Amino acid sequence: MPSQISRRNFLTLAGAAALSVGALAAPTGSRAQSGKTSPAPAADVAAYAFLCGILKTQTQYMLKDTRVGTPFDIPVTFFVVKHGKDWVAFDTGNNAMVAKDPVAYWGEPVTKAYYPVMKDYEEFHVQIKKLGIAPKDLKAVILSHGHLDHAGAIDNLKGTDVPIYLQQKEIEIIKKAVADGKKTAYIPEDFKVMDQLNIKGVDGVFDLFGDQTVVAFPTPGHTEGHQSLLVKQSKGHPLVLAADAMYTLENMQDAIPPGLAWDVPRSVQALYAFKAMKYIGAEIVPSHDPDYWKTKPVGSKVFEA
Repeated sequence: MPSQISRRNFLTLAGAAALSVGALAAPTGSRAQSGKTSPAPAADVAAYAFLCGILKTQTQYMLKDTRVGTPFDIPVTFFVVKHGKDWVAFDTGNNAMVAKDPVAYWGEPVTKAYYPVMKDYEEFHVQIKKLGIAPKDLKAVILSHGHLDHAGAIDNLKGTDVPIYLQQKEIEIIKKAVADGKKTAYIPEDFKVMDQLNIKGVDGVFDLFGDQTVVAFPTPGHTEGHQSLLVKQSKGHPLVLAADAMYTLENMQDAIPPGLAWDVPRSVQALYAFKAMKYIGAEIVPSHDPDYWKTKPVGSKVFEA
């Protein structure tokens, strides 16, 4: 069963990071309560990464005030996690319209900064067929945030009961963006079917299966309601899927905030938390680092750090 820990219990991002670091160290399939460890059936957990085209941008939009004007082609990524017989998606990539007419769909101001290059076959519902599943087969979808290249394909979930989990603060931001109607990093058209989706708000750290293997945790900074995902695979290093809390490894290594941030100091706090997790053995996975993704398996191959 899913379990939540209220944001009220975490006074700073460090609190959420500390809990996630604790989850990294805890044995899979066990839970400490009243000083005792209760064994639980251990699920087979594996992650699969997918690329949903690229964005043609410039370095300063990824690494604040860094190499200004330098062209930078970055991958768009999303993940699917297998937990026993269940499947969970983390983000959905771009909307299908991006492959047809990106300027019309995202608007000229957005595409001047981030121009998408995407093929029809790179859309979310087409790609997950490689795993033998369709959107309706998912146990859940966890969205890092509502930006155009992360939540763009949530319309694939229309007509299903699949829960889509976002931080409650992010849901509030999305609703305001839709009401405003302007095309920014939030594209109103991405959410035109929002009232036909099973949207679930969470507040703080969220353990989807209750066994510390798939744990979403707040990483505000890029947006106020941003969250990242811890995945404890059955084999290999635990993964921290940073999403846009860390575009590239250089962001973390040199504590360079993202070029687009709701709160720059808080975005840097998230980078420090990731570095601490790396020190205890986690693989911190950047969402948009082209060099990182050159050597990583994608599609139906299990992701390996």
